[in-house]
Amino acid sequence: MKKSMKPDVWNKLVVLGEKQGAIRLSDLALEMGLGPEETLFFLRQVFPSGTGIEIYHQNSECWVDIKGEEIQYMLPLSPAEWMQLHQMLYANKTADTQVMHSLRKKVTENGPIKVVMELLNQLELWDQELNESEQQIVQQLDTAIVEKQLLCLATGDNRTFIVHPCRVLHLEGQLTLIAEDSSDHCLVVVPLKEVKEISSVPSSKVPKVSPYEVEEFISAIRAMNEKETRLILKIHDPGTTNLFPEHHFLGKPCMITNPNGDLIWAAYVEPCEALYDWLLTLGKNVEILDPVKFKDDYLIYCEEKLRKIA
Repeated sequence: MKKSMKPDVWNKLVVLGEKQGAIRLSDLALEMGLGPEETLFFLRQVFPSGTGIEIYHQNSECWVDIKGEEIQYMLPLSPAEWMQLHQMLYANKTADTQVMHSLRKKVTENGPIKVVMELLNQLELWDQELNESEQQIVQQLDTAIVEKQLLCLATGDNRTFIVHPCRVLHLEGQLTLIAEDSSDHCLVVVPLKEVKEISSVPSSKVPKVSPYEVEEFISAIRAMNEKETRLILKIHDPGTTNLFPEHHFLGKPCMITNPNGDLIWAAYVEPCEALYDWLLTLGKNVEILDPVKFKDDYLIYCEEKLRKIA
């Protein structure tokens, strides 16, 4: 299911879209529901090149001068939020407001954003097809794992596996099935992108490999490929936060609450795009404490993602 554009992001963009001329930073921050420093950070996201906006100090106060006709901006949105914006702009033109009409005009005439919006129809259809196909396979495997079913997997290179599925997880950057071979009870690794067909096999056999053996197997693969790192996070407001990324193997997890009510979260993980996307969903609720290299790689990923959609 697609995520909707966060209301607070949309509201901030609407506030900016209605501005023309100079305004005190403190007043703009108040309208946007942010602090002054947060507002400056948001403005740097929206106007990375500085075109269309000027920030200056006068009489000991910080001012923001917005020149609407010169704007060349980049919206700080995820791909799902871009798609939601696209739908909001074009789904129901009969219910147009002046703000929506103005925003649509800016979007269709602004070079960088125009390119993104023109690609969204094709991207949305392709992304939806890919996700639905992948999700169907994952759901089928998750059900089979819970019900301890025996499955026949057919791959694109005409191979078949008769297996007991054990875990679906991100391994070496892609969704992968760890399964127990029904004949010799060895654990096998099957990338889901290679699976073309899944069918249930009537059988009274039960899996013999224990969950502990599966965890040790996954840890050994990650250690062998040097893909594993000990990630340490500080999570604010843990009660409203998804602490467990779906289909990720968390080696030796540890969670401790500090005196301020923050949760210190630690686990051995495999850095990959899906893990970075999980961190993105946590937003300001998460701080990466260690390792520094993971934090650097995550920031590079975020920059690349913004560059691709802008």
